[in-house]
Amino acid sequence: MAPEPSLRVLVDGDTRVYRQGEQIKGRVILVLEEEEEIKNLKVEFTGLCITRTTRPFHVSGTDADCQFKRNFEERVKLFNIEQALVVEDVLPSNKYTWNFDFTFPGLTEPQQTRRKSSSKYQKDRHPLPSSFHIHTAPAGGQAMISYQVEAKLVRGGMKGMKKASQLLPYSPSSPPTSFEPRVTSRILYAQTWKPVKDTRTVIDRVFTKVSRRSPMIAVSPQIVPTLYYAEKVAPGQRIPLLLSLANVRDAFNISTGGAPQCTLDSLTVTISTYTTSICRKSLTQPEDVVSKHVTCISRQDINQPLSFSAPTPLTSNFRLVDDAECVPTFKTYTITRRYTMTIVVGIKYEDQKFDIKTTTPLEILPRISWEMLMRIRGEEAEEGEIDPLPLYVERDVDMTVESAPSYETLYTLTPTSSASSSYDLISGERDEGLESGTLTPRSELERLVFT
Repeated sequence: MAPEPSLRVLVDGDTRVYRQGEQIKGRVILVLEEEEEIKNLKVEFTGLCITRTTRPFHVSGTDADCQFKRNFEERVKLFNIEQALVVEDVLPSNKYTWNFDFTFPGLTEPQQTRRKSSSKYQKDRHPLPSSFHIHTAPAGGQAMISYQVEAKLVRGGMKGMKKASQLLPYSPSSPPTSFEPRVTSRILYAQTWKPVKDTRTVIDRVFTKVSRRSPMIAVSPQIVPTLYYAEKVAPGQRIPLLLSLANVRDAFNISTGGAPQCTLDSLTVTISTYTTSICRKSLTQPEDVVSKHVTCISRQDINQPLSFSAPTPLTSNFRLVDDAECVPTFKTYTITRRYTMTIVVGIKYEDQKFDIKTTTPLEILPRISWEMLMRIRGEEAEEGEIDPLPLYVERDVDMTVESAPSYETLYTLTPTSSASSSYDLISGERDEGLESGTLTPRSELERLVFT
């Protein structure tokens, strides 16, 4: 049997995550043990969107217990860039090397789809999504987005095609204008709450209704909550969550001093992930949906006062974990990935409790690059958030000042214990650092963990 040729693809540099506009350089290596007729040798730089699934179907004349499954698969090219290396040539036995140079595009290639798809999938040209791979519920179901450099060798005669490829991890680049996410607010009118019973005495109710002169009398509140949250956040960024309560029966907080206050009793935050994939080449267009719900925060018996005048922070250092599961939100031709955040806040007013529950969309942005992170922090420092050290000023030597004693002199002196004073000095420095807030206690760290 004639020896098979050896085909390899090597990408220069270490394995890393590529971004838009970055170059991919490498070489294709072909080793021939004997003379070969080459019809075509090319290298392709492609982005692929692959969806697979199965569906049961019934075949007439078979038992009802006998189940059959039909496989569905669709491969959509997000882009395809080719470079011809050899065309219609005969190469003697030898080792050959060809260099290639590609650039990651910023947008996909337009697709011509004959079938009508849901609005949840992208139809027009759009930015490249991040590298992605997930298994769907049906056996063998998958949704995958991959980028690769592949070499294809077509030989003469009845010889088969040979392929060699190298995967390239990719993440889109969308640097935020600030390291802190933008906070938006939502007034939850539909969840306005008031006590079940009027806690005032009969005399107070009659006096308030007749006189309408004393605003200091405690009036049964009607509470309208407002939630402050971030709609877009990048991995590593702090996710702000704040809550404010407004008593519409006391808009100017006149009777706040004598009226009972609300307290924060409990807090639950859940982030949900929804992934959909579709195979549009079939008549039925089978679609798979994968959902995952992760409880990030679950606290009970918090007993924290809530102000009627200013928003109250619900969390202190709530962040997304920057891991493989934290895929940026995207929508492409046959796959979508989106997130929601559900917040449940338990409020206590005197002996009565009520819950505030809302679900908001959460867009996860691409990861912040190290260079962008350093630039943002540098701009924050220039704005005065970090006090610079004072400039060094050279000091004149004053010969009248007594110099430190020599080592021999110290050694001959009567030894005294200095361990306690040194320890007190170190302890004092540590306490001062903790009190000044330079360190974040571990108890305040709240992290989203995907399972």
